[in-house]
Amino acid sequence: MPGPRAVLFDLDGVLVNSYEAWFKLVNLATRHFCKSDVERDRFHDCWGQGIEVDLREFFPGCNAAEIERFYDEHLLDFDSCIEADADAAATLQRLRDEEIARAVVTNTPTPLARDILALTGLIGLVDLTVGAMSDLASKPAPDLIVHACRELDVEPAETLVVGDSRFDEEAARAANAPFVGFRTEDGHGVSTLPDLVDRVLSQLGS
Repeated sequence: MPGPRAVLFDLDGVLVNSYEAWFKLVNLATRHFCKSDVERDRFHDCWGQGIEVDLREFFPGCNAAEIERFYDEHLLDFDSCIEADADAAATLQRLRDEEIARAVVTNTPTPLARDILALTGLIGLVDLTVGAMSDLASKPAPDLIVHACRELDVEPAETLVVGDSRFDEEAARAANAPFVGFRTEDGHGVSTLPDLVDRVLSQLGS
């Protein structure tokens, strides 16, 4: 089986670590919109599911546009809590050297995803950033993956989706794209980004 022509990365928890920044941001937003504070366990249960779930779980009575605007204006208030995975830049560079397309596919709104990539120095190493959009359903729906494939001119079966949650895996399955878990509990994925590159290059026969 030939190796992938493109690798589609989830953002948070794979290329970057921003969990604490998002936890602080959500609680800043709940105070701004006069909602209850969010405990860590409750936040963890909803982590990675997108603004639609945040709206339902944390901000009843608000609308998605105002929550997204607040996130966009204030996430980088917590920039000290956002960092790239130590191997992210080298991983993206190795894939680029092998002429494998690289995309970010995330439930984070696209402008925020690009801000995070710029902050962490990764934005110039990816070909495409596809985040949550009003006309595309968030993961676990396949829409973001299908859209990225269309933009990259590849078939889903010619890609590899890399994610750290069941939402990523379910989205990949729904899009008919191969999936590899990153630091997931099932033991069938990879635990480091260099391991991921080695797997990809072995499929290419490099």
